[in-house]
Amino acid sequence: MKFSFRLLTRIFFLIFVLGLFAVGGILAWFTSWRSDRLAALDSASEIAKTSYGDVEYVRQGEGPAVLVFHGAPGGYDQAALMGERLIEAGMQVIAPSRPGYLRTPLDGGLTPEQQADLMAALLDTLGVQQVAVMGASAGAPAAIQFALRHPQRLRTLVLISPMLKRWVPNPETAQFGRLVLGHLTGDVGSWLAVEGVARDPRRVLEGFLEFSSRGDATEREIIVRSVLNDPAQLEWFRDWIGTFAPLSPRESGTRNDLLQLSALPAIPFGKISVPTLVILGAEDPCVPLEEAQIAVKKIPTATLFTAEGAGHLVEIGPQAVQVNEAIRKFLNQRVPNSGAAAAETDQN
Repeated sequence: MKFSFRLLTRIFFLIFVLGLFAVGGILAWFTSWRSDRLAALDSASEIAKTSYGDVEYVRQGEGPAVLVFHGAPGGYDQAALMGERLIEAGMQVIAPSRPGYLRTPLDGGLTPEQQADLMAALLDTLGVQQVAVMGASAGAPAAIQFALRHPQRLRTLVLISPMLKRWVPNPETAQFGRLVLGHLTGDVGSWLAVEGVARDPRRVLEGFLEFSSRGDATEREIIVRSVLNDPAQLEWFRDWIGTFAPLSPRESGTRNDLLQLSALPAIPFGKISVPTLVILGAEDPCVPLEEAQIAVKKIPTATLFTAEGAGHLVEIGPQAVQVNEAIRKFLNQRVPNSGAAAAETDQN
């Protein structure tokens, strides 16, 4: 009995030591990943010193300029990801981190109005006179304010899954806040999401669609299969999940976005004077189709593109090709040719 007790004690001690080694290995893995990820993010972007404060950004491609307002959580990396297909179409993408995201200080602009002015100051610093603007989800109010406050700087406006009115959480949309500020709060959570989408994309896709689509299980499975069977879409989705990570340098911006959306005043859509394209998933739980239809009716020159079967992330699923083509076609019809834009940029 005494021998058995000693043996059992040694076994438990061995298990404890092995557990410590395992935890230490995982922590070392995570720490290395976080350090490498932050270094890569910092080295890939620049900091512009504007009259309104510092703005982190990347500028890619050549041709007519498109300024991208990313969603939440996000950063310049998400804005650049949103614009990568525009670069392929011969456009230049200016992708900043909005205030509170990555290396753009939150005090550079709390409200959508302030963020719009900050991005106008960024264009001044870069010597860019006029742009097309693309705003997605929680970044859409700032993109709209840019159109309202700086109409002379704007050629056209594209809004993707845009938050168009005060956000009042309901049982469906409240899941967004819980996911971002609960399950993904902290760098470990975002790291696990990145690792998860690399190892088991189906599981991550299914989990994501549960809160980002009102579609039933059959409709969501159609999206999952579409992504898994399309290497380009799968890579895009993995990269998009990567724009949440690490989350800590994006968290203040995300919290501010949720605060601003909960107090968003009524938007004077009738004062938007530029051609506007609104793209919305028919099964988006965050933006009811009726809201988008009302906004489009008020904007003098607006078009609504409804992505059937899509949820909040319209860039994935069977309709993804049509969504991207609609954006490219809309912009190509309303921006100068690449050669003229390049000459304009050189003169600036």
